[in-house]
Amino acid sequence: MNSAYKHLETKLKLGELTLGQWAGIVFGLVVAIGWGMYLSPFGAYVSLFSAVYVGGIPVMAAWVASQADFDLWQHLAAAARWRRGSHVFLPGAGSSATGYAVVVAPTRAASNAAAPDLDLEALWNSH
Repeated sequence: MNSAYKHLETKLKLGELTLGQWAGIVFGLVVAIGWGMYLSPFGAYVSLFSAVYVGGIPVMAAWVASQADFDLWQHLAAAARWRRGSHVFLPGAGSSATGYAVVVAPTRAASNAAAPDLDLEALWNSH
């Protein structure tokens, strides 16, 4: 493949970060400044300490996204597709469940005894 075409297909990056990741960093800085200077009800040292951590959450998310091949929106869309899928079953015994019976090994006196019939719906609804 021609290297010029390869560069056309990649996302725009500044300093190894995409524009969305830079937006996360700027958002983190704005949150840190807003929390530390205007919203924090604590003293100066606690406000500074908490502003670094609160503002660092979006920055850390941007850094992790640049280091790993993880797409949050794609992950959330896959979770929503899975949740809406037909493979998600409702709780309960269902109409086609047959169940099984545990019986004691036959002895000479009980060799003619049959396995008891189980009503799965009654077992499921009993508390």
